[in-house]
Amino acid sequence: MATITTIIPTYQRPRLLRGCIRSILAQSYPDFEVHVYDNASGDETPEVVAQFAARDPRVNYHVHPRNIGMMENFAYGIAQVDTPYFNILSDDDFLLPGFFDAAIDNLTADPEPGFFFGGLLFFDGAKAVAAPVEGWNIEGRVEPSTIFRALFPGNWITWTSSLFRTAAVAAAGGLKPELGYGADVELLLRLAVRNAAIVSRKPCGVMNLHHGSASAADGGQQYSAARILTIFESVENAVELALREGSITQEEARSLRTIIRNGIEWRLFRRAFVLLAQGYRNSAMETAETLEGRCGSARLAAIVRVAANANSVGRLTCAGLRSISRVRGRLRRHAPTDRYREYETLIERVRNDLEPEPSEALGRTMRIAAG
Repeated sequence: MATITTIIPTYQRPRLLRGCIRSILAQSYPDFEVHVYDNASGDETPEVVAQFAARDPRVNYHVHPRNIGMMENFAYGIAQVDTPYFNILSDDDFLLPGFFDAAIDNLTADPEPGFFFGGLLFFDGAKAVAAPVEGWNIEGRVEPSTIFRALFPGNWITWTSSLFRTAAVAAAGGLKPELGYGADVELLLRLAVRNAAIVSRKPCGVMNLHHGSASAADGGQQYSAARILTIFESVENAVELALREGSITQEEARSLRTIIRNGIEWRLFRRAFVLLAQGYRNSAMETAETLEGRCGSARLAAIVRVAANANSVGRLTCAGLRSISRVRGRLRRHAPTDRYREYETLIERVRNDLEPEPSEALGRTMRIAAG
């Protein structure tokens, strides 16, 4: 049996899927399996995977008879894992060299941490726009409250650079697909309730930001006030369960509750203004209602309502927020830091290495011509 299972849920992205699979097969650590779960793409995805499987028996393919939904596909893949470790990679993202080696070396040296979280890079096609682990100021083994605080909503985080202990994820309750696009962060938080983690600043994975990505296509609407509250409440329940089971102490539970409850108000307030900047007034007003009703923050709710009103004050506020958002985006894209330039060089080099081999490119051209 292999040591690592890599889960790749996919839907109608055969070109991007090639680079994703290639980034896994390029890992120097050899003891892994790749399982592609096709959400009824109905395109050339089976052929793309078959090309890899013909050359490497570690590549496996499963196609659903119908599209079961993105997060349900993630959950399905996790449920099939029978190896001690696994990672999840979206079909439009890719791993960086040395990820498996770094993760396995650390997790086998210390049997207690439930997962490894490596350096995570966000790339918009031209620039590295974020490297969140750089700002954590933590590395090596970190205890639950520390990794919980680092992963807490409001930070820009996903699981692209994580390797999980299968048993730890099962003990935490697995993935909750009903939480939508926030289910990845929620799972990481539930893991952090009861598990230490290994953190590495070494760049390990790249999340691609593009118009076809789920979060971009959604426009942020999955992160409604109700969705945010559901995520927080699920994590709060995980704290209570871990306390009852004796996995954490009363003091640890109090610390985690404080982080959660202090974060709800700020997260909702900040989210309301993000929604206004995106032009979603109704969603912002819904968030104001939640701020007042759930958090008792009438003052903050009133501020959101003033900004969301369709009068001159509201219009000026929304225009100002959109301007700020555009300026921040430009500044982020043109950040001149040497560190980010170093990341961009790394990403470009790896992307070039992941380009199709001449035989694959020729085969694809001939199929298109024949069609």
